[in-house]
Amino acid sequence: MALVAMLLALAAYLLPLLFVSAMPSFEGMTTWSDSIGNLVPGMSHLEGLGPISTQGQPSHVPFYMSIAAPRGLPGNVTIYRNKSPPLFYIHQNQLWHYHNESTILPINVLNSTQAAGLPLQMVAERKSGGVPGGRWRWQGTMLFYENGQQNNQGLFYSCEDPNGLNGLFLFLQCSPPPSGCTPFTIHSFSSNRLT
Repeated sequence: MALVAMLLALAAYLLPLLFVSAMPSFEGMTTWSDSIGNLVPGMSHLEGLGPISTQGQPSHVPFYMSIAAPRGLPGNVTIYRNKSPPLFYIHQNQLWHYHNESTILPINVLNSTQAAGLPLQMVAERKSGGVPGGRWRWQGTMLFYENGQQNNQGLFYSCEDPNGLNGLFLFLQCSPPPSGCTPFTIHSFSSNRLT
């Protein structure tokens, strides 16, 4: 009888450990307190560097790639000094804007031929679309967009669109900067970004 009691006590002690060891983990993380940023490799704020940025100065206030719309809604991608910048990541050659677990928007590149000198515009939309065949990639810390053999050489332009709204534009071939536009390169300085 003492042996049965001891085995039951041992089973009662080990049983909860079996449930703990069966808890799912994602890429080695086993606690639910880990943030989604740790679950999505490479998710980070994207900083714009350009002639009007103050990188390296003591009073540096960075420019960040952002969405010109209320939080979580589609809109023009733009760049400004944002104290609460959104998060972005690349998955399967698509650039995504992460708002929260239920709102993740694709960043599409649209042909904006209606605006002379501004051929391709970046827009956060509800569904993937835009110019077919394009893909996003990292080259070092710098964001690149390419379509076939052409790419933007990592250069983006902050301009007003035909409606007077700020937007982020790019070219797939060498072109002079559009009038009234500011050139930027876009970077992820996150240490967990995969190249």
